[in-house]
Amino acid sequence: MNRARAAALAVLLPILAAAPAFAQAPVEAYRATACTIAPRIDGVDSPGEWAGATRAEFDLAMGTAKGETRPPRRAELRFMNSSVNLYIAFRVPDAARDLQMTPLVADLVVLAFCRGAELAEGDDRRVLLPGLYADKHVVSPGKDADDAQRDGTGAMRWQAGAGGGEYFVEWQIPLASGDKNDISTVPGGRLRFNLVYADRFSPTLAETEFGGRFGADADHAQAWGTLTLASEVGPEAPAPAPEWLARCFPHTGAPDRLAHRLRRLDASEIDVKGQLAGSVIVELTYPGLDGRDEVGQARLFLPPVLHDQPSARVPLVHVAGYEIDEGGAAGLLALGYAVSTPHAHPLNPLGRGVYLDRAILHAARQLPCVDARRVSIQGGSAGGWMTLMLSADAFPLVWAMADVPPIHWGYNADYIASQQANAGPVVGSDAPRLPFVRIVGGIAEQARSLYGMPFDSPAYLALSPLAHLDTITAPTQVIFTTADMLVPVDQVGADLVQAHDPKLFPEGFSTALAERFPSVNGQRTLLGALPAERCAVYRLPLIAAPTLLGPGGVPQGDAKPLVLPFAADKVWSIAVVEEGPVGPQVGHFKYHWAVDHEPFRRWADARGAVADQLTAPKLERLMMRLRGTPWRPLRVRPHGQAEEVVGNQLDYPEAETADVLLGLTAFATDDACATRLGTLYAQLPVDLKALGAALGDGSAAGVRAALAAAAPAAGPGR
Repeated sequence: MNRARAAALAVLLPILAAAPAFAQAPVEAYRATACTIAPRIDGVDSPGEWAGATRAEFDLAMGTAKGETRPPRRAELRFMNSSVNLYIAFRVPDAARDLQMTPLVADLVVLAFCRGAELAEGDDRRVLLPGLYADKHVVSPGKDADDAQRDGTGAMRWQAGAGGGEYFVEWQIPLASGDKNDISTVPGGRLRFNLVYADRFSPTLAETEFGGRFGADADHAQAWGTLTLASEVGPEAPAPAPEWLARCFPHTGAPDRLAHRLRRLDASEIDVKGQLAGSVIVELTYPGLDGRDEVGQARLFLPPVLHDQPSARVPLVHVAGYEIDEGGAAGLLALGYAVSTPHAHPLNPLGRGVYLDRAILHAARQLPCVDARRVSIQGGSAGGWMTLMLSADAFPLVWAMADVPPIHWGYNADYIASQQANAGPVVGSDAPRLPFVRIVGGIAEQARSLYGMPFDSPAYLALSPLAHLDTITAPTQVIFTTADMLVPVDQVGADLVQAHDPKLFPEGFSTALAERFPSVNGQRTLLGALPAERCAVYRLPLIAAPTLLGPGGVPQGDAKPLVLPFAADKVWSIAVVEEGPVGPQVGHFKYHWAVDHEPFRRWADARGAVADQLTAPKLERLMMRLRGTPWRPLRVRPHGQAEEVVGNQLDYPEAETADVLLGLTAFATDDACATRLGTLYAQLPVDLKALGAALGDGSAAGVRAALAAAAPAAGPGR
């Protein structure tokens, strides 16, 4: 829900449409060559994989939104196709890799297709940022949307070179996916296309340089060129996977619900401080809100130790909600973590729900290379919400870190939706009054479409961390700010709210948390619902001379360090930055911070999962998962259907069973933890004793023996 990649893609088309059409190249026609072996789509120009492709070098004319010209860049395009897929590669010089989300400043590429004389609804386009691929289509001039059916893939990777650096970009695009919003052609067919590159893209375009193969205008196609596909072609052989990654992810058939849940789609090696790490893209199925199968993708990064020691077991960090790219994962890989994250999902995490991330975490914990006792979760904004929702289910965890997470999603969604009328420009202007609020408007609508319920219904409370605090028991560090316009601090604590100047805002603007929203035992805020003995709250005063985030979130200087405090004797460590009241031009933060979780992470890693992480409510929830019973039921109207139904909140039964037993077994390897489990299990109500009347004789050895007898044999490698 922050200025993240999904939000960037949502506003990209209108901005690129406004880019000047400086120095357009004459219309050119290209011809693709036959592809017999697929290139690995990893943003790496591996030896030989593009050897037979058509290659074309050209000077990419560059300029700014103000019409200023910039030095051209010597770029290259490559084309080849099979009977099934089109493959395109693009190389462009760039002095530095730019990717930051708050505020958004990112390099990106748009590959656009046009079926007729001018762009029309349904015309295909593919958008890439480092670490994110989106399959999109034109809705109307200047507007686009994510495809409901996601096809193809893409990757862009920067590497340093003698001349400064460059991006290598690769796409795989099905010729006939069956999606009306994709290209639909056959070998020998002809496509009209353009490719637009943006260096340091930001919503303000303050430092952005644009260049396009046929002009930087992505919204008008008269000057675009053509590509004729090779005709004498057959299906290509798949790209070979590195042996050690194929060994870790051997399954390439249809995914099942447990033993072969992760279908390897692509695998490649990446450099981490001179050592080889791995990146694997997998496909998996999972039950959605209505319980029916859905298909999604995940990306798993493996640290270098697994390349050299195949039998090693390593800690896992799940980066929740938003996909982390190679650059973001590299720091965790260097520390020895494996990393899991969702891949290429077009919807915001809050708009798609917990389902995909839950399934990924369950499957990743089952990998033979993962130490199930050393699992952690992190995420920001909508990813922070996802972090807390997953933490309520998962056990054991070493730590959870959530930056600016929505706590009461019904309130937050209603606030976003209700302020859209205020967020847009006044008549006669094209400048949004609340630019960041406007950008995230689609997230509330995605959630409204998914659940089909009013934001003040009990369903949205069930979808909020506020309703799951009792079962978040691992050390948890969160950060909020008093100036946050996207996740208002009203839902954290009423005494944290600072009065804003109404003259700065449109009439009717408010962040107030109304009593019409449902509560937990009468409490609607995090600090109201959390018992004082479970949390430490740190109100961080503003430092001298903080760095302001200016219009569009552009930093007005370097980020200032912000080391987050934590309490070793509390479950929750909550930091609130005193940034002053909300402001119309603010996103999550008013000032530019380098938020530092490292002291907390190092402490929690050294401590590990300890006995008191298992509480009576947590064990009850784990037993309910074994019984197939949700912790907080909800009723929904999926996608606006007429009748309310019970919404699914669990993974497949076999996956839930395997995950719960794996976690309990890992926890019980420590005698103190095993004894606590035996004691708490004995105190459960009879109807929740899903593993029998008792866990052995209650001793550590007896508990472990009982868990071993209950563990299914289907877990891969366990």
